[in-house]
Amino acid sequence: LVVMIGGAGSIAGPLLGAVIVGLLPELLSSLEEYRLLFFGALLLVVLWVAPQGLVGLLARLRRNTPASLDAGATSGGTLPALKPEGSRALSAQGLSMVFGGVRAVSELSFAVRPGAVTSLIGPNGAGKSTVLNMLSGFYTPTSGGALLGEDLLQGRGAWRIARAGVARSYQTSQLFGSLSVLDNVALALARGSLGPLLGDGRVCSQGARDEARALLAWCGYRGPVQVPAADLAHVDRRLVEIARALALRPEVLLLDEPAAGLSTEDKDQLSALLRRIADQGVGVLLVEHDMALVMGLSDHVVVMESGRHLAEGTPAAVQAHPAVRKAYLGDGAGGAVAVHAASARTLVAETPEVLGVGHLTTGYGAEPVLHSVDLRVRQGEMVALLGANGAGKSTMMRTLAGLHRPLSGGIHMDGVELGPLRAEQIVARGLVLVPEGRQVFPELSVLDNIRLGAFLHPEGREARVEEMLQRFPRLRERLHQRAGLLSGGEQQMLAIARALMSRPRVLLLDEPSLGLAPKVIEELFASLARLRDESMTLVLVDQMAALALSLADRAYVLEGGRVVAQGTAAEIAANDALTRAYLGGGH
Repeated sequence: LVVMIGGAGSIAGPLLGAVIVGLLPELLSSLEEYRLLFFGALLLVVLWVAPQGLVGLLARLRRNTPASLDAGATSGGTLPALKPEGSRALSAQGLSMVFGGVRAVSELSFAVRPGAVTSLIGPNGAGKSTVLNMLSGFYTPTSGGALLGEDLLQGRGAWRIARAGVARSYQTSQLFGSLSVLDNVALALARGSLGPLLGDGRVCSQGARDEARALLAWCGYRGPVQVPAADLAHVDRRLVEIARALALRPEVLLLDEPAAGLSTEDKDQLSALLRRIADQGVGVLLVEHDMALVMGLSDHVVVMESGRHLAEGTPAAVQAHPAVRKAYLGDGAGGAVAVHAASARTLVAETPEVLGVGHLTTGYGAEPVLHSVDLRVRQGEMVALLGANGAGKSTMMRTLAGLHRPLSGGIHMDGVELGPLRAEQIVARGLVLVPEGRQVFPELSVLDNIRLGAFLHPEGREARVEEMLQRFPRLRERLHQRAGLLSGGEQQMLAIARALMSRPRVLLLDEPSLGLAPKVIEELFASLARLRDESMTLVLVDQMAALALSLADRAYVLEGGRVVAQGTAAEIAANDALTRAYLGGGH
């Protein structure tokens, strides 16, 4: 009650709440029988007028016209918080990480040089974020270690590694949402001090605030500095996070997908900022899926696959490396793909269109992810959606399935507009999604998971269950086991079987091969080939581009939320746009 009335996030809030809660009974002593009524009314008023407490209300009134950083403040010059003695190299030496029986990273070695941008890339599940977590002290390596100059970092806690000179940002924002932009950066300048609580005052000192302002301006932040960080736009949160990391005076800066969700203009601003940071002598280690940004910015690129070191070198050398192309695109990429059955089953152009997308734009928050996308799928056709991580493929699939609303444009199936329909209504019309990550019900048996797929069409359910078990014989052996105990490949088969139970006319498959062993992928794609040969209409998103093209009739290539190429599978396999989408390069 004290905190609810006074407000959280400051010492003054609970103090004010305690004064009110303590004094109010004395002031109302003559009306003791109405005391609970007054407290209830006060609480309702506070929750309605000042949900952040009375101190929060006063702070909000005080910053009605929040001061912004000077728009003319320079974003160039010397980094305000740079260590005067310069930076040391960060070296990973034989890093390995095992989670239970899964080896996430195996014997990985590389170096991050001072004053250079080193990028760590690889397909989904390669172990990139795990490496950052080991380097920053959040994970203790199973074996191997890291050196900053000559100092061993292994065994130190995350805060000790940060204080030693290794700062980082995260895939998702980790700002203190209730604190102001300025206080988020000023806190990092305190470097572990308890600050005003012990009478230090560094966090709130004018010098600390001036330095925080200078860092924010240097990073290109131009917004108000007294607003809560929770109220910031996504791009501003990224800039504030980088400013806060730089406030630690790092010698090495680790960045985990900082460009995720940014517009093209914002990515250009971010790229320029990271180059300025490197020019100040700070070593930058970048994990990022935007290959155009990576290849245009990096001095050195390290490639991982399945937790192992695959290749490294300059961006141009990495782009041309056969093993890298195979890791991203699969076997046969860049040349003529053997389009097995697709070449033998040429679809007649007059085959009716079953699913169409016109000028579709959608996104998260204010920033679109897909920009005016057009897509056509004919009856009995298999269409592949290809592109690097972050291109918008899964967003497209979720939008088609009704899990995400379009901002503009239309989706129609058999002439019926799907945009206004709910997800379950779209399933009832025959458009069914097998989501990324499989999403089976782990506590239910395999049989119950399959039966759930027949919820909208219960007639003939048991006969269709038998059909699914014939299609996926592995599931029969585990019919009464909990789905959570299945292997990844078996769970993927279960997810497809469950979707087929709903009698789809169009089946959407989002990354069915993700995290599966090569032998399991081969078995799974053989099942998809049989579905295609049975004239099931399929839309496939998969990281194994060449494998997807070997099954598909046609394909679309997405880059930055836009269609950059479309055509038959053979045409796309021979199109340089596919390689550019996955590995960057000029347009």
